[in-house]
Amino acid sequence: MSEEISTRNKVTFILKAIPHYRLPFYEQLRPMLDERGIKLSVVYGQVGSEGATKRDTVDLPWGIEISNKILSLGTRELYWQPTLSYIRDADLVIVMQESKLLINYLLVLLNMLGIKRVAFWGHGKSFQEHRTHRWSELIKKWISRNVHWWFAYTQSTYEVIRSFGFPEAQITVVNNTIDVQALKRAQSKISKSDLKQFREDQNLLSVNTCIFIGGMYTEKRLDFLLKSCCIIREDVRDFEMIFIGAGPEDFKVRNAAEENEWIHYLGPVFHEEKVPFFMLSQLILMPGLVGLSVLDAFALETPLVTTSIPYHSPEIEYLKHGINGVMVQESEDPSLFAAAVIELLRHPKKIENLREGCRVARDKFSIETMAENFIEGIQAALE
Repeated sequence: MSEEISTRNKVTFILKAIPHYRLPFYEQLRPMLDERGIKLSVVYGQVGSEGATKRDTVDLPWGIEISNKILSLGTRELYWQPTLSYIRDADLVIVMQESKLLINYLLVLLNMLGIKRVAFWGHGKSFQEHRTHRWSELIKKWISRNVHWWFAYTQSTYEVIRSFGFPEAQITVVNNTIDVQALKRAQSKISKSDLKQFREDQNLLSVNTCIFIGGMYTEKRLDFLLKSCCIIREDVRDFEMIFIGAGPEDFKVRNAAEENEWIHYLGPVFHEEKVPFFMLSQLILMPGLVGLSVLDAFALETPLVTTSIPYHSPEIEYLKHGINGVMVQESEDPSLFAAAVIELLRHPKKIENLREGCRVARDKFSIETMAENFIEGIQAALE
């Protein structure tokens, strides 16, 4: 048995921390790799002070937890992850493409010297360019060309990496997602009577209820959203708004909820626990940065309404305007965003058409497919 194990390939992920939505992916990936004779190891640490406000990280029972060393450089946090002892026997090391992760520079050097095969996983560039430093992006671009393999979040990420001059044959598009089927299964277990009781328990009185979910920070545009909600409430008198999440700007929502009984702030709610809130909501309202929340929309058939800001995460390409969601082209006027929401609430048939689009999109972005895509890339990288 020991001889069999010693001849197996080993893949090691090094992670800053594990966000809650990523746990199902590693649980899915591990047995699938094992069936192919590949051992998976996941080494992870903790987030810094700003990331900790989101309260969205978890532990991986079979993973290896380390203590990150976090250095402050002005407003920027740099991470040293003491992981070298955990990659000695790794045939492939996969790390997130983040310039703040100092271990990446050493790993890229080891890759360039032919000592260790290293792969990047990420966006390719920062889609929130207003928050980045030019030198940081230049460094990121340089090191991104000097790894063995690339795991691109989406097709648009693939195009970014290819533009660096990185070989196309060494890029795997994984189609980043969450466990949409688990959410769907949880939804199917909630009966009408359960939902009715849940509505009463949460003091949600109206059918015209919408929801926001995610981290609460500047790019989410909470001020814009709260102004839009007030405009919607003036026109749709029974409109109610649910806010789920936490972050450095959650005080804005807390204050609004204290002043308006139709605004409900719930703090962080994850996995199956968030499902009934979506079932009671007509739409997801997110005029700011959209990432994986578009997959919540697909999984639970709650269409997402956003704006055409330039700093969405790559997953925004999954949203098709008028088919499975709505992209309001004017991004600076809360009244126009509110008007788009009011139009949908006034015409339930339009929402139902978007729900159908969500159902179609949901089947394209499963966690199983993402894991299969990753395994295909891992096997190619090992060869």
